[in-house]
Amino acid sequence: MKNVYDNEMFFNEYQTMRAVEINANNLIENPIMKSMLPDLNGKTILDLGCGDGNMETYFVKNGAKKVVALDLSENMIAEAKKINNHDNVEYYVMGMEDISSINQKFDIVYSSLAFHYIQDFNKLLNDIYNLLNQGGILIYSQESPLSTAPIFENDNYQSKIFIGNKRYNLLSDYCNQTERNNYWNGVPVTKYHRTYAGIVNALIKNKFNILEMQDSYASAEAIALCPKYAYQNDKPYFTFVKAEK
Repeated sequence: MKNVYDNEMFFNEYQTMRAVEINANNLIENPIMKSMLPDLNGKTILDLGCGDGNMETYFVKNGAKKVVALDLSENMIAEAKKINNHDNVEYYVMGMEDISSINQKFDIVYSSLAFHYIQDFNKLLNDIYNLLNQGGILIYSQESPLSTAPIFENDNYQSKIFIGNKRYNLLSDYCNQTERNNYWNGVPVTKYHRTYAGIVNALIKNKFNILEMQDSYASAEAIALCPKYAYQNDKPYFTFVKAEK
């Protein structure tokens, strides 16, 4: 299965976007994910959807013993090996659908903004559970269900409206837990919408103990750098989960 990040136009646009340091990943998503991590010293970590391997450098610098980092994109893995290569990090081109083939255990499974691309969420959680040591931790972020829910019939929709000086967001199809197809960087992208209840019940079904859930927020520093992030108070970009085996 060809990954969208192996579309050269998409990959180049994505790299250009991420090269601008003032972005939602750097100022909102990444700080919250790091705050949810346990002590990494001596830990074995599996990173699902590792991208360019930026977190692998963070894991190693904070004492991780071994990191296995996977991404379905050949472009991303090539980039990771080029800019975030370390002796105790192993990179593989592999989709999350195939992790049951991994023959080792981990203390932490980590994933940043990737789970909303997976159709069979129950299988993924079951596979992760089987790859974790007892007491192991799953930490992941995904696009907020408030963002993945709406289905618009054309690409010219306006998802935000103003009443007076207050901005509101359109919401539809929240309980319709099916795939969503739209365009990002000019390329068709498929995501899978799940409600908050759907997420929680899947974790419970797969025997996880939910330790923490968060919706994204912007710090005062982030808002000072990018004022539009104040709208996180109205609708968060991301949802975060920390769960234990």
